[in-house]
Amino acid sequence: MSETARREPMQRKPILMPPSMIKRVDSIAKSKHVSFAEVVREAVNAFGDKPAAEDEAILEALAETMIRTTHDLIEKMDTIEKRLNATHALLEAQ
Repeated sequence: MSETARREPMQRKPILMPPSMIKRVDSIAKSKHVSFAEVVREAVNAFGDKPAAEDEAILEALAETMIRTTHDLIEKMDTIEKRLNATHALLEAQ
């Protein structure tokens, strides 16, 4: 059990999960020899209060990659649009 959980009184809180997620949590709990609730507590603690520096760097790299690929895609779509317009003009001229 986490240190925070040991210091505070426990409260019951029903949660809703899809069956596939329940199976995953049950499997994790069984393999670690802990309760379902402990797996949930560990998952919550893994989020932390703020993102780690590594997480921020990964998100920044992801954002930069998405921006770059979006610009590349727009350029390619513009090229295709020009070619389609030229093809339509040729077909209309016939």
